[in-house]
Amino acid sequence: MTETLTQKAVQSEVRDILQSPSLLGPEWVSLYESNISFATEHFEAAMQNLIKQPNINSTVILRADILIENKFNYPSGSTPIKDSFESDLAHIKPIIPTTSEDEVILEKNLNDIDIKQVPLAPSNRPKVEIVRRIVPRNPFKDYIINQTCLVLELKIEEDNEEKVEGETYDSTLIIYNPHIDNSDDCPFYLPGVQAVGILFHKDRLSVHYLPFDFSKPDTTSAFRQLSQDNRDVRIAFRLLQTAKKHSTGVMEGYQKRVKHDLVVSKVAFQDRYISLKKKYSKQLVDNWVESTDPGKHVFEDIAIAAFLIELWAKIYQDKQEFEFRDLGCGNGLLVYILLSEGYSGIGIDARARKSWKTYPDGVQSKLKEQVIIPSVLLRPHPTVKSYAPHLTDNGRVFQVPVSNKATNTTPDVPVIAYYSSASLLASPNVNTAQFPKNTFIIGNHSDELTCWIPLLGYPFLVIPCCSHALSGSRVRYPSKRKPSTCNTNHAKGNSTYAALVDHVENLAKEVGWKVEKEMLRIPSTRNAAIIGYEREKLSKAASVYDILVMEGGAEGWVENTMALTSKSPRSH
Repeated sequence: MTETLTQKAVQSEVRDILQSPSLLGPEWVSLYESNISFATEHFEAAMQNLIKQPNINSTVILRADILIENKFNYPSGSTPIKDSFESDLAHIKPIIPTTSEDEVILEKNLNDIDIKQVPLAPSNRPKVEIVRRIVPRNPFKDYIINQTCLVLELKIEEDNEEKVEGETYDSTLIIYNPHIDNSDDCPFYLPGVQAVGILFHKDRLSVHYLPFDFSKPDTTSAFRQLSQDNRDVRIAFRLLQTAKKHSTGVMEGYQKRVKHDLVVSKVAFQDRYISLKKKYSKQLVDNWVESTDPGKHVFEDIAIAAFLIELWAKIYQDKQEFEFRDLGCGNGLLVYILLSEGYSGIGIDARARKSWKTYPDGVQSKLKEQVIIPSVLLRPHPTVKSYAPHLTDNGRVFQVPVSNKATNTTPDVPVIAYYSSASLLASPNVNTAQFPKNTFIIGNHSDELTCWIPLLGYPFLVIPCCSHALSGSRVRYPSKRKPSTCNTNHAKGNSTYAALVDHVENLAKEVGWKVEKEMLRIPSTRNAAIIGYEREKLSKAASVYDILVMEGGAEGWVENTMALTSKSPRSH
């Protein structure tokens, strides 16, 4: 969604109302307000989304688990109808793996799952009551807590208004009430108050605080003396901005296009990510030897490892049931993490990286400097093999230009290396992607290999990156998607990438995979994972030879692949 107001314009529309009495009652302190153009239904929709995704308000927060949710309906002339939900998580503390007894997960009052109420002067009634559990990104540093979130309808009668008889609820109030006892228990990601109120009233949106010890004399007066530089006051300003921005987005019809957590649950993935990040991130960032940014690559591969571990827990009984092959493994970081977590596997790349020598010997031995040439390009076609079973290769010869510097020949004299299928099959520097039957293939931004990975015949996860054909040449696949009605740079910039993702997904389906897709929670815009680990039972799958015909062949793959060994690695 494009912002309709610049940051400066938004700030200019926000008014400081610290010295004004709060519409919510004498116990409350009013902080900021702003004029608005959206309706109450837009506000409620936006705020219920923010309740379920508090990470939008704070980068310190990882997620919220909804423990209890009560919804109220008020049919005309009848008592309210209550629809209640209680999650299994309500009575289970977050299971975040630790690596030693010294690691302590910080938490406060997690057994308290009762709905909390707050003092309010206006007449009110609940529309939604929620108890959520807030999990921070670093629960070894910030507390996990429970928090009551209320969506209330209010009847507010201001002094200058004509009194209206009856239950006319004309305002909406959102309450955030953490289950803690005092400001000392308040985690860093929340303001140090008993409750926060975000009020929609008429054409105004305002933020109010309920201080701890609000019943004591002068508590609210002291709070009103805080400067705008105070952290709690600054948080109120941001809460108002976020509520206004997202409510405006709902009014303008913005819909989030990306859906996460379709294959692996968010809770399982994020808890695993917290554990792996605690275990590996500091040492990997501190000892980074590549020219690339460790702040991106380390945390990206930790997140991919967390996703793979939870995916494998879903489809395999134990770690010994399978082994992985990371094709185009690059710096080997993902291989290192997975091996360190007790999984068996090998990483393969056309060129070794500096990082490889920094890993323990047991990891270094599992990193192979080899080029991938799928056996279908070197071995006889099955029909030929049936007539001549003694043949082991297809008899082809491939010509690959060689750098003059490598041969010390005259610069203007072209040098060609000749490779036969037989010699490539026998070469220890060539891997034909013929692996044990229990292999799971990983393609983590594996460039030229992206479209090949679903065709190799093994369960796989591939994260497409750069767009290449089966020949290894750059290609731009046509998009089959309808033009997006969401006019964003993100949508425009990803059209080529979306076409590549769709193409890889279609290839996987053509050869019979039951395909799942997940938009990974990683620091990359190229975050689509195509996953196949089950075959469609009723589909008539195409063979890899059929795919080669449909894709126009793979002429040039061997030449392009062999040429990789003389080029510098890419920086992603």
